[in-house]
Amino acid sequence: MNPDKLFDYLDGKLSPSERAKLEEQLMSDPHLRQELTVARKIHADMGGSREVLGAPEPTVEERGAVLGRRFAIAFAVLVFANVVFGIYAIAFMKQRDRARMNTEQNRTELAESLARSAAVAFPTPSLDVDEITFSAPVAGQDKLANKIIAAAKQVGGSGTKGLADQQGVLLFAEIPAARLNDFRDSMKKLGATLPASTEAASGDKAIVQIRISENTLK
Repeated sequence: MNPDKLFDYLDGKLSPSERAKLEEQLMSDPHLRQELTVARKIHADMGGSREVLGAPEPTVEERGAVLGRRFAIAFAVLVFANVVFGIYAIAFMKQRDRARMNTEQNRTELAESLARSAAVAFPTPSLDVDEITFSAPVAGQDKLANKIIAAAKQVGGSGTKGLADQQGVLLFAEIPAARLNDFRDSMKKLGATLPASTEAASGDKAIVQIRISENTLK
């Protein structure tokens, strides 16, 4: 899949028909879901691609840095897609030679190959945003996500909920820098775990990442 299409999906730039078609593919293609997970993390590292009206025009140096990062990100996503396709091809060929290797050994080798290939292809992205974490039962995660988005709107910001995955539900909130502490306080009241230390926002807006994981306590 073209990485630009995944970024357009995360930015909400696809038409309704294109978005519906992509989400249908995501439901049936586990490899595409893996690519979307990587693209979502990279998208968060970029701080989102939405433009803010009235924001100052970026300098030439800033534009060059953004273009360089986007090129590197697109290359990394393509490498990851090639790795996944290669591993899938290896698995398909090994299915025809079951006499030499049992199914459990096959899965172990594929998992190790994926881990080594992904580590060589590109490092784990580092997010330049705060991450606030919640722990909640699966049945209550959507309700909690709606409360988080409502809290973001109360301080003059906005919130976006991404697709759920094995790690839970991931949200992003765009908060006015002057109200960031108010938003963090509201998250604490909802039972969040805040990062040990946070950096002050450098502009008018701050991007905050919120992750809701499954509560495993009985």
